[in-house]
Order: sequence, then structure tokens, then C-alpha cells
Amino acid sequence: MDRDYSSLLPQVLSKLFPDASTREHAARTLRSYGRESFHLEVERVHLGILKLSGADLSAIERWTRFACDDFRDLLIEAEYRLSFGKDRLRVANPQKYEALKKKEHEQYDAWIAKVLAD
Repeated sequence: MDRDYSSLLPQVLSKLFPDASTREHAARTLRSYGRESFHLEVERVHLGILKLSGADLSAIERWTRFACDDFRDLLIEAEYRLSFGKDRLRVANPQKYEALKKKEHEQYDAWIAKVLAD
């Protein structure tokens, strides 16, 4: 399943930050990533920051700074913690590697479902 990050981001923000002023503070912090031409996949990165931070504003600030340095490192933390760096496993046991990738995807989807259900 492909994720529609542009649709999910405002929904997740609203659920994590029901208070409008706190939500705006979080959104303003997130917008620090996306100002530069090399800041790619902005909504995906913002959602990854929220996945790693939850409703912790100071964590959002830390992860946003981290993403500004290199968004790929942020996406590894948010989306690929189980499979990243497992090149030998991908060659030696492709089924196990694919199972790790599937588990990562399921964990991310479960996080989204939990946030949106709360």
C-alpha cells in the first residue's frame, strides 16, 4: 500500500495536537524542513518526524534538525530500522529480508492507524 503523505500529515498532526496553538507550533517546527532545494519528500519526512517524536515538541525540534542535515537518515530511523544495512541477508535469504521489510511497513501502518483512532 502506498501512503498518501499529503493526506495523512494533517490528520496525524490534528490527532497528536488537538490544541490548535500547539498544533501550529509543531507545524511551524516541521516547516523548518522543506525550505532548501535539497529538502526532498517533505510530507513524508514530516510524517516520519512525527512517528519518531509523537506529541513531544522538543523531540520534533530534534528530529527536524536531524532531517535538515540529511533526510535519508531520518527516513531510515522512521521507516527502515529493521532492514537497513542488511545487504548480506538480502542476498543470503531474500525471503527473510522481504519479511523484515513487510514487518516495517506493517509497523508504520499500525502506528498511523493507532494515532488516527485515538
